[in-house]
Amino acid sequence: MESLFFVAILPPVALSSEIDEIRKQCSIEYQVYSALKPPVHITLIPPFKLDSVFEARLITDLEHCRNFQSFEQELNDFDGFPPGVVFIVADKNPGITYLHKILRVKLKKYLKTSSGSITPHITIAYRDVLQDVYERIIEVYSRRSFRASFNVDKFVLLKHNGKKWNLVKEFESRPQEQQYTMNF
Repeated sequence: MESLFFVAILPPVALSSEIDEIRKQCSIEYQVYSALKPPVHITLIPPFKLDSVFEARLITDLEHCRNFQSFEQELNDFDGFPPGVVFIVADKNPGITYLHKILRVKLKKYLKTSSGSITPHITIAYRDVLQDVYERIIEVYSRRSFRASFNVDKFVLLKHNGKKWNLVKEFESRPQEQQYTMNF
């Protein structure tokens, strides 16, 4: 049986709660609810299907991606991807770029398409946002300010159970003297 998985960074609980309140406020004001389903997160590897028999192997492969230095992740203001995604900008930095690359290389065999480069962000509204509603939301949110930062010292594997996303496992940073080398 196939399951849906994705790999992400979860902000600390207090910051996640603050951002979740922003998502809830947006959903009430504009009747857009899809973004409330997943936890507050920055996607590293987007959702992909995998037969359940390979879940243990996936976890083992993710264990090999823990060799990264923790890094500070800055969040700065709001932006969007037309025609329907509104998000908090997560600044691109060498730490998140490196983590994304090692995950992409290690998980390549599980992915049907390349996840390409990363545009880190935390989604506030998506999927059920119509073009005219998107324009109203982005007009309001682009004038708002949001600033926060947090230390990233782990990433997580999430699995969908048919109704919601559940945490499968956290993978804490365990940097070695020699960083993971990538052969492209």
